[in-house]
Amino acid sequence: MKSDISENIKLFRKSRNFTQEQLAEAMGVSVGAVSKWENGASAPELSLVMELADFFGTSVDSLLGYKVRNNSAAETAERLRIMRSQKDYTNAFSEVEKAVQKFPNNFDVVYQSGGLLYFLGLEKNDRKAVLKSKELLEHALTLIDQPHAHNVGKSDIYDDLSGICFLLGEDEKGLDMLKDHNEGGVFDAEIGYELASSFKRYKEALPYLSDSLVRNLTDLFKCVIGFANVYSSRGEFEKAFDAVKTCFEINEMFRIPGTVSYLDKGSIVLLVACAQICESMNDEKSVRKYLAEAKKVAENFDKNPDDSAANVKFYEKDVPASAADDFGETAADTIENIVKWEKEEYPKTCEIWQEMKQNV
Repeated sequence: MKSDISENIKLFRKSRNFTQEQLAEAMGVSVGAVSKWENGASAPELSLVMELADFFGTSVDSLLGYKVRNNSAAETAERLRIMRSQKDYTNAFSEVEKAVQKFPNNFDVVYQSGGLLYFLGLEKNDRKAVLKSKELLEHALTLIDQPHAHNVGKSDIYDDLSGICFLLGEDEKGLDMLKDHNEGGVFDAEIGYELASSFKRYKEALPYLSDSLVRNLTDLFKCVIGFANVYSSRGEFEKAFDAVKTCFEINEMFRIPGTVSYLDKGSIVLLVACAQICESMNDEKSVRKYLAEAKKVAENFDKNPDDSAANVKFYEKDVPASAADDFGETAADTIENIVKWEKEEYPKTCEIWQEMKQNV
């Protein structure tokens, strides 16, 4: 709690157009006493605080200016989370100590306390903070089944704990932790990075890096299509087009010229999306352009189809991953199905596509 009584006495006095002399006379004290109250050199006794509050027509709390923090578990955890996100480490230890003493078995409080000290230890090279963070995060794992405020899973905690291992020089332990908890390949990128950078075990790193590359390209594709749909729904067609075109360019960067791979199907979907957005902007010429590009990619893919990642640039894995989709058996089917599914919203794109098919 913080009291602003000195500033408040001055504010209340001035708001009522009293001089220090007039206030001193009303309270039965010297002008010097009022001056000291207002500059913070001293504070009025409790009896005088009550008299001052009555004189100014306010409450004692208002006069004191107490700012009482909401100290529920949820508010405490949120305060710690904000300190972490803002990198406010000034009173990190004291805040964590008070929070954990009050809520020793609350997941949100314990997790956010550990996270705050982990950031402090990482950025300030504070070993004490790192060790305390490790203790708190390990405890948080035992509490994770509790309902909690943010979308935090075990992988988030193991990610921090492995980072702590690396900070403490326990590299093998940190790597093993990532491998042991790599459900769904969530740590593929980190494992591959550490193997290739810290351990110089390059061959072992390649499968992890390869799987991470494919997964991230797929996630990027889904994310961008989602953004494009949102922007189009708001009438922000240029923004939607920019998102899709940017993703297409990135997708093309990972295609090996003269080969086909599952990325071709992604390029086709993105090109059709470009055509549809151009229809929304009444640009028929561009609709034709992007459909023609999609058709060309599809025809090339269907000559020798390959839905694997074998021909993705940088991908190196003995047994390449394969992709599956519901767009159709062939790449040409992909275009056909998309324009038919979305015919009502993009009738011109569908019409132009049917025209292109007939002109083959």
